Amino acid sequence: MTTTDEDAPDEFMQILGLELSRTKVKAIKDAGYVDVEALSKVTLDEIIDIKGISKKLAQEIYYALHLAEEPQPAESKDEIVPEEWQTEKSEDEIMLEKGLELHSQGKWGQALQIINDMLEKDVLNTGALMAKAKIYLDREKYQMAVDTYDQITEINPEMDGPWVGKGEALMAMDQKVRAMSCFKKALALNPANEIAQEKLGEEDRLPTSVDGLDELLEGGIPAKHVVLICGRAGSMKSSFSYYVLHKLSEKQGRKTVYMSLEQSRQSLLKHMRKLGLKKDTKNMMVSDMDDLVVVDMAALRKESSSDTIDNINWPNSIINQLRSYKESFGCDAVVIDSLSALYSLTTFKNPRSELFFFFEKLRDIGVTVFLISEMCGENQNQFGQYGVEEFLADGIIHIKTEEYANRANLFLGVVKMRETNHPRDYFPLIVDQFGFGIVKD
Repeated sequence: MTTTDEDAPDEFMQILGLELSRTKVKAIKDAGYVDVEALSKVTLDEIIDIKGISKKLAQEIYYALHLAEEPQPAESKDEIVPEEWQTEKSEDEIMLEKGLELHSQGKWGQALQIINDMLEKDVLNTGALMAKAKIYLDREKYQMAVDTYDQITEINPEMDGPWVGKGEALMAMDQKVRAMSCFKKALALNPANEIAQEKLGEEDRLPTSVDGLDELLEGGIPAKHVVLICGRAGSMKSSFSYYVLHKLSEKQGRKTVYMSLEQSRQSLLKHMRKLGLKKDTKNMMVSDMDDLVVVDMAALRKESSSDTIDNINWPNSIINQLRSYKESFGCDAVVIDSLSALYSLTTFKNPRSELFFFFEKLRDIGVTVFLISEMCGENQNQFGQYGVEEFLADGIIHIKTEEYANRANLFLGVVKMRETNHPRDYFPLIVDQFGFGIVKD
């Protein structure tokens, strides 16, 4: 009788008296064994290696498949199986074991030759492909590992193992966003996948790429924080913020949005090119999947009448535009330049309450937000115009200027960063053809 895909799981539910749960059946199928016949051809060690199957259950399954009588459980994975329980291994099993043994001895070239010989006979051999990808991964041939894992997922998209392997290769290539997507896919296929759980449980931080700063921030800005970038006029707040987005886009492929309320897009990009930041960007109005998008709200202000501008709820307009972009195309980080410009467009009747809800709505979008804020107060030592911004923000990065010998020097300090152990010292901030960096010595 022919077994359909719908009936296939039932074939596993009871193997010669063993009651298997649907979770265990899924673990077996995710490992590439689509039916009992396929499972009966593998070695005991291969069943033990199935994620989600205990050693004891693996031994019970193996012996149930080969003999009706159940032996005493082996004490260890490496214990020699009694002769009466042994079955003859297939040629593929022998070749694969030989290849893996050579790889364990550091003879990865010979190992690959054996596995490639297997794949010449059967290009759909997922076991051989998994071994090949693992060799590439161990030998730090990360792109080749990714390509091989992609082959496996095309053959069997329901296997979680290849998604984990691809995620690990992408992590090694510093492509964290793509890697996390792979781990999420693996976990969706197999919620019991411990490696995917562990990887997704690691805290996501956005590196600033400012030389020396990420080390002080335990790797970068915690994802989904709202961070004030504060300083007086001329302290390069906008340049610093744009630099962070530029590097997130360039190095990690993260999607970012720079929203300018004052400076035109043309003027902003001209200035950034002089700093060596020449990545092509497009205006959000005519763009879709660009990694770095500049939203020219300043142009909208110029093109609108004063009556129209007065009737716009600018905080809600910003929130809605960012939410639309996040939902349509994805977005990891946003710069809003600046709070001072927003305040000039909006009359807050109850600043404490209205700003609280504005900050909370920004958090609800689920992106990391950098708010450029002009220093205020009598001595320009207040981080926001209303004095509540510093309490509402998750972090404050302060760029200050100090005059010395007729020269204004820049210093950077992390005043506040939730979920991060960081020093509160101020460090000289250097800006040159290599980018931004702080001097710690």
